[in-house]
Amino acid sequence: MNAKDIQEQIQLYSDKTEEIFLNLAERFPLLLNKEEGSSMDSLLEMFHKLKEQNTVVDSNEERFFSFYDRKYTPLFDALNAKIVDLSNVNADVKKIKDNSEEMELIALNAMVISIKSGEKGRAFSSITESLKQLSTDMNIYANKLLEEEQQLLHEIKELKKVFNGIMDSQKNLSTSGSTSSSSVYSLISMASDPLNEIKDIINSVYPPIQAAMEGLQLQDIIRQAMEHILLCLKECSAIDLSQEVNEDLLDNVTFNIQLLKLSNSVLDDICDNIKKSSEIFESNWVKVSDTLRAVEPKRLEYISRFLDRQKVTKDNIYANMAKINDNFAEILSMFGLYQSSQKSLERNCNEITVKAHQMFAVFEALKPIIDRLHHVRILQQIEVAKNPAIIAVKDSVTDMDNLINNANDSLDEMQEMLVTFITQIGDLLEQFTSAIRNDNAEMNKIRIAKNAFFNEFRSVQDGLSSILSSFSVFPAGFEQICVSVQNRLNELEDVHSNLKHIMSQMSDEVTRLEAKKMTYMQQLNVSSWELKDDRLKELVQHFTITAHKEEAGQLGSFEVENGVESGDITFF
Repeated sequence: MNAKDIQEQIQLYSDKTEEIFLNLAERFPLLLNKEEGSSMDSLLEMFHKLKEQNTVVDSNEERFFSFYDRKYTPLFDALNAKIVDLSNVNADVKKIKDNSEEMELIALNAMVISIKSGEKGRAFSSITESLKQLSTDMNIYANKLLEEEQQLLHEIKELKKVFNGIMDSQKNLSTSGSTSSSSVYSLISMASDPLNEIKDIINSVYPPIQAAMEGLQLQDIIRQAMEHILLCLKECSAIDLSQEVNEDLLDNVTFNIQLLKLSNSVLDDICDNIKKSSEIFESNWVKVSDTLRAVEPKRLEYISRFLDRQKVTKDNIYANMAKINDNFAEILSMFGLYQSSQKSLERNCNEITVKAHQMFAVFEALKPIIDRLHHVRILQQIEVAKNPAIIAVKDSVTDMDNLINNANDSLDEMQEMLVTFITQIGDLLEQFTSAIRNDNAEMNKIRIAKNAFFNEFRSVQDGLSSILSSFSVFPAGFEQICVSVQNRLNELEDVHSNLKHIMSQMSDEVTRLEAKKMTYMQQLNVSSWELKDDRLKELVQHFTITAHKEEAGQLGSFEVENGVESGDITFF
């Protein structure tokens, strides 16, 4: 192969080497770009967001339910104390009822005596009739008081029953919420841990990629050296073997030999630098390839274990999410029932207040009857005092007087207790109602947050399908770029091999020209030849690598100026 052919080959591989280095320089930064995530990153982000929301919802629920007992127990203790007070009112009502029944009997006996007295007892009979009617009315209202009291006690018992039901519901809701939250945590942990393990393996691929980029540092020296060879080969003279042998021909052959030797030496330097670059690339790229091979089985295993809809296993994300979602629906339903029960509790409180006021209204209706009984009692005493015909009922009148006074005392005592009871139970139920309303508002916030979490959970559930369609653990195009890089590294190895082959061809050409030189020297009868052509000295002025200048000077036996030190880099 002559110098022209070698020049064409060198130009071809120079362009190829530059193309490879440029391509690698573009590819490595793309591989190191972590901004574009994979579907695995999307899944981990979904799980992370779910975990954060689940923590907030779980914390709010725990805070709300944990204080529920402590908040309402004092109120119920106070309510129980009011029931004891109500039993004292009940005792006074029963006294009044007993007095009214006894007054009716006394009035009836007095009427019998007055009737027997004939015309003389008519006025007393009329008074006693009024007394009997008032006693009957007092008995009726006493019964109404007892009835209102029983209804009030019934409402209080209903309040307790509803509250106990709420407490049971609260415990169930708290337990279900805790179970649901634990299920979410378990699912996220179960599904995230293998992904994080894969993520750790993937992260180990970036340091060797970064290290492999160091192989690009020799590209500028290689490019400059390629330019040196091309400069030399362009200066090689075409030798006409048919021309007459003379000193010019001998000088041209000698000049070509020096250029080819210099080119071969530079090419050897290029091959060494390409080899160094390749070794840097390959030593690190082996780690990259090993990582890729290690990740793929884990990716397939994850799909099979967690994302395969056809497999019903304990780890299947779809199946677990479906169960949790069903449980969420039940919890939301429980929230509705819970809030409905709280509203029932508020209605019960209102009913108790209404019944307490109704009881007091009956009491208010009873007071005028007692007042009229006092009036009739006085009339009766006057009639007995002025009418000797009915003196026999004097003791009955006295007994009636005592019964009315007793009833009046009981009424006064009951009034004090009722007023206190109604005031205190009103305040108590107002606290109760206010607490319930606040709880309803708080519960509604929890329900809204829970519902928002359910919607996010369903969104993740729906998003799994798109993730599954192309579940990847590397950013989009990462593996394709790795394949491209590997192909380029293989091409660089090929370039190295081909350049080595060109070195061999160049050596053959030098051997051929040296044989010609010896022949020409014999024909010209000279034993040695010193190059006369100064073009080599001019040529090396364009060299930018000092070592190549110095070598050219040694070949041409001349001094050279320093160029750019080997290793100073200017990237393509």
